[in-house]
Amino acid sequence: MYIGQIGSNTWFKNSWLNGTGFSSNHTDLVHSLSKGQDARQPKATNRDRLELSHSYPQLSNRLQILETPEATQVESNLNLAADLRPASEKEQYTEEDALMNQYMKQYRLDFIKIGDSFELDPSQPIKLMTEGQVSQKSLDAFRTQLEKNGLGDDIDWRGVQEDFLHMDIRFDNAKRFETKVDYLASRYAVLKDRIQTQYTGEKLEQEMQTLDTLYTQAKEELANSYSENIGGFYEGMGQSGIAEGMKESVLSAIDNRANEYTSYLTENDIYADMTDPSKQWLKQDDGYMAAKLRETITVSSMDTPATQTSGQHTLYNANDLSFAASYAKELSEQIDKPTWDTYEINSSDADLGKYLAQQYQSLTDKLQYAGISNQLSDQLKDSFEPFMDQFLNALDAKIGQNRERVAKKPWQSGLIRTQPINREEVYRAFRMFQ
Repeated sequence: MYIGQIGSNTWFKNSWLNGTGFSSNHTDLVHSLSKGQDARQPKATNRDRLELSHSYPQLSNRLQILETPEATQVESNLNLAADLRPASEKEQYTEEDALMNQYMKQYRLDFIKIGDSFELDPSQPIKLMTEGQVSQKSLDAFRTQLEKNGLGDDIDWRGVQEDFLHMDIRFDNAKRFETKVDYLASRYAVLKDRIQTQYTGEKLEQEMQTLDTLYTQAKEELANSYSENIGGFYEGMGQSGIAEGMKESVLSAIDNRANEYTSYLTENDIYADMTDPSKQWLKQDDGYMAAKLRETITVSSMDTPATQTSGQHTLYNANDLSFAASYAKELSEQIDKPTWDTYEINSSDADLGKYLAQQYQSLTDKLQYAGISNQLSDQLKDSFEPFMDQFLNALDAKIGQNRERVAKKPWQSGLIRTQPINREEVYRAFRMFQ
């Protein structure tokens, strides 16, 4: 591990760390340890940087000098939520994004395999940096290096592996399903094209094997998580067997999209119009070229008609899967956090039935104009009444909390609702307003 030049670090002086007492402790450490160092090493021009290895024999070669990288204070309006999204969920990847991505690779942690686990490489520095700390001056200097030297011919497989992490689909990112599929398929197509262009023989086979392994792992993570979360939700709504069909459909959707991108690259040269000498390094950034590929062709051909698989499962097209994921998110949120008023005392629950009928009508309207397959359309409609039961259960649970509240504070009796939902009235009104 390395300790950097904290005392002269402008960012540190202006950050909250400078008020935690670390600064004074650092000064004491420098004072006590520098005495022991004076006899062993020449006087340094930077008096606040120390090699601690000799002072602590049990940490031999673990604590060494590290030059502090130039940095700027993190912007107060930095959108951390957007920046922390995985690469597969970001809609764009611009030249500036590519530059920052390549720059930040200098600060990747280095791991080595020790036994059955991976641990930080003790011979390499731990370099911590956030994008918000990188100065424009540093970026400009780095860009100049890239323009001169490029990125090199070797594929950054570690970068590919890291970009293929977090491919899972959950309720909170369900609306980005197609973005993930598009990202994975385009990255695969660009890398495959690069390997087949750049290598031959045994090297080509080795690189393709690496790519296929990473692609398959990412594809299976996406399909399995979709099946478990989205498919599992509809299984809970009475649609038996839908999860397995959705899993197979996701795998097919990704492969179909990858084949589409691959075919396009076979017939078109997306590198041809990149003639600016200062931008040649971007051709070696497969993430950037994949983004360029996605911008070049449309996604309409991704939505192939649903086809029948062996057995009882029907494959859904990508449009089906995207709609089903978004709709599952919408329904699950209503069950988890129902917003219907459970405090007001009503003489009838017919309004609740009318509200649910309007929601069902909204679903049928969306299905009509969204181009959803008949198979999925029927399954979503059949899921609505089981959803109603769970939604009403959630409302009754909130009313149960009201009863507990009244038991503790009897004066609230008659002020908030304590009677459960009248389900007969709800279903009667639901059918009437359908």
